[in-house]
Amino acid sequence: MVTFFVTTVAVIVGLILVVNYQVSENFNSYLYMSGMHGMMMNHGKMTSMMGSPEKQFMISLKQSLLLAAGGMLLIGAGVSYYLARNIATPVIDLNRAVNAVAAGNLDATVSVERQDEVGQLAMAFNAMTVKLKSNTVLRQRFLAGIAHELRTPLTILKANLEGIADGVITPNVEQMSSLTEEVDRLTKLVGELRDLSLLEAGQLQAEFALLDIAQLLREIVGKSKPLASEKCISLRIKTDDRLPLIWADGDMVNQMVYNLVLNAIKYTPDGGQISVRATAENDMIKIAVTDTGIGIAVEDLEHVFDYFYRVDPARTKASGGTGLGLALVKQMALAHGGKVKAESTLGQGSTFIVLLPIDLH
Repeated sequence: MVTFFVTTVAVIVGLILVVNYQVSENFNSYLYMSGMHGMMMNHGKMTSMMGSPEKQFMISLKQSLLLAAGGMLLIGAGVSYYLARNIATPVIDLNRAVNAVAAGNLDATVSVERQDEVGQLAMAFNAMTVKLKSNTVLRQRFLAGIAHELRTPLTILKANLEGIADGVITPNVEQMSSLTEEVDRLTKLVGELRDLSLLEAGQLQAEFALLDIAQLLREIVGKSKPLASEKCISLRIKTDDRLPLIWADGDMVNQMVYNLVLNAIKYTPDGGQISVRATAENDMIKIAVTDTGIGIAVEDLEHVFDYFYRVDPARTKASGGTGLGLALVKQMALAHGGKVKAESTLGQGSTFIVLLPIDLH
């Protein structure tokens, strides 16, 4: 505000000086044209040669300039205050919100009542807090998921090893097999966590090569059929007759589709059906795994690719999953420049779709 006001004062003072100078010059010309110029030059003072009308004119002029300057200063002060308040108020509100977020209040927002640069800054801040809150929730869920997944196998291993050491448990083939399964579960979890962290950091580079996606899908379905047969699930595959070769990492695509098929088998009841389809759409290959399983509620659908997110926590133990399979699918698809999505109707089944670019060159 002070800056605006000082600028206004400087402009007004400059304007008064210019006006006063111009009027003096014009008045000097007036005296000259009135025949007073010679007398003024002889006596050296213009005011001493002025008559009453001229003196009254100069007094009126100075009063008018002072009144005009005073009015302009008042207007300048008002405008300065308005502009300063108009800019400073939202910045102060934004500063308070920033301090609130820094103190841990992720619900802090700034009201957006304008569309200028300050309004855009407020909208960007609100978007940032929403994203920050979402990431915080995901991080908390991630840590809770890791703790949960590690606790169970470690507890089992510790209890059994202590029992063997105390002589309470006699190790046998069945006992060692059970302990080996828990170790395998931990190994799988650690491996998936490692892959996820490397994928997100961009440090796990895909090894691209020409890939026959139809042949790959037939291999995945072939090795998955024994698991599906245990639940009397019909597992079918359908691809376009002339499906083009794609430029992709075969191991990653294999893991993506295999994870989706295993997920479908886990959540499809006995006697259900699962289909794996591959079609070419424009410059993308669409791989869809459809099941007749339990389905996913609308509120859960947007979270199914999050870490450790399970639609049915009660079936976690039975499914034997780590809760990272779909998260891996998403990150691997992103590493290919593709994307994933899920469609579902509760109680009728789900479709998980992977879209991969045909050519990344």
